[in-house]
Amino acid sequence: MTTHLSFCVPRSALVRGILIPKYYDPDLDAAHTMADMARFDLPLLGDVLEGGEQGSRLGEWIRREHYGTGDIPYVRTSDLSHWRIRPDFKKGVSVDLYESLRERQDVREQDILFVAHGTYLVGMVAIVTASDRRLVLQDHVFRLRASSRSGIHPYLLLAALSTAYVRRQVRSRQFSADIIDKIGHRHLGIRVPIPRDASVCDAVVDRVQRILDEQTQSRTDMAKVSQSNLRMTRERADAKHGFTVQRRRLVRRILIPKYYDPDLESELQEAERSFGESWVSLQELVDEGYLSATTGVEVGKMAYGTGDIPFLRTSDLAEWEVKRNVKQGVSSQVFAQYKDKASVEANDILLVRDGTYLVGTTAYINAQDTPALFCGGLYRLRMLHSVEYAPFALLAFLNLPVVRREMRARQFTRDVIDTLGYRLLEVRVPSPLSNFAEDVGREVASIIGRKVHIKSEIGAVIDLLEPPSPPQAQGRPGWSMR
Repeated sequence: MTTHLSFCVPRSALVRGILIPKYYDPDLDAAHTMADMARFDLPLLGDVLEGGEQGSRLGEWIRREHYGTGDIPYVRTSDLSHWRIRPDFKKGVSVDLYESLRERQDVREQDILFVAHGTYLVGMVAIVTASDRRLVLQDHVFRLRASSRSGIHPYLLLAALSTAYVRRQVRSRQFSADIIDKIGHRHLGIRVPIPRDASVCDAVVDRVQRILDEQTQSRTDMAKVSQSNLRMTRERADAKHGFTVQRRRLVRRILIPKYYDPDLESELQEAERSFGESWVSLQELVDEGYLSATTGVEVGKMAYGTGDIPFLRTSDLAEWEVKRNVKQGVSSQVFAQYKDKASVEANDILLVRDGTYLVGTTAYINAQDTPALFCGGLYRLRMLHSVEYAPFALLAFLNLPVVRREMRARQFTRDVIDTLGYRLLEVRVPSPLSNFAEDVGREVASIIGRKVHIKSEIGAVIDLLEPPSPPQAQGRPGWSMR
């Protein structure tokens, strides 16, 4: 085993006066050699793209006053997940703002989005599909466009940029600037692994196309079963000049108006009539022994990166599932210390308790997501009786528009973030134990099964493009990248 606790770089090898050691990571030189021997071409990303800003351009900074003015996605770094733009994007802007930036941003179908600024998200990628073309990009995201002259299909480039081989290069090129990391135009020097076997390249393109089609169908089915457009955030409250609340209706001296929103109460009553099924609070399910609701733990930053067991945080949940690239991992010792309090099992549901726009976001835990711990900003909801489809039905019901608005009404600001706290248990949902719930649960189970397949297929496609890696060096971080 080699050691890279220190290494020498000749003065002639220094680039633009950069003196940051990781930029000259000797493991990367070994990896390039191994990739070449394994029959990979390694073109520079800058040579694969169109020239200048046509090939690589940062998005736009906009004033906060534009947030919530419309439904055009303002795509930020956390809005990329599993090669796509999340349907539950955090910020929406007006059509007028979009039109004012459309020509300058010049976003087209099959363009690739690449996170330029942040920490763990730098280098994350997604592709623009036909349904995504109306968007505004944040200035922390590059829009990349492959050149037709390169002969590299955008789908092939998307998968290649997702490999650990590329992610390691990204890490070596992202430098701290103030409080975040930036890769800047150093991303153009990344070497992209392209198999010399044309049949492998064609197979990757075909499989990526199928993945994107399956994702689109899953989103359609999710929206249908939850009776929503998957975007629950109300960034700007509907204006109300005022309403009265009788003193006897005040709960625990809560004086926050949205908690008593009369329009929400009317919507709930209408929803209960239209469903024709019994509605129950989560607290009733807990009291009757059908459900447990517990929060997680904070393991401390010193535990981050000590192992490969996922430590699930609020930003690791998207579109009813846990992301492939969980940001933080902990050791088996840390897991053993906290597993009784904060481990997850298949069929658990995680729900975001603390944050702002992510509050109420849910994810279904599959066997492939275990073992894992979850943080204190999440609730773990676990059905305690073996009713086959009840957990799937509960997942759908937690995402009904009126139920998500219930959560918004109970989401209060605490210090610098919002929290649902124990008020989550006041939220009412259709009973997940009813006959109607069984039919809904069966549909959701099918959707979740397909999402598991999609996530697995993304990993399999990336593996086709993963060059062999050098042995892990003593004193150096592991080659595998989350």
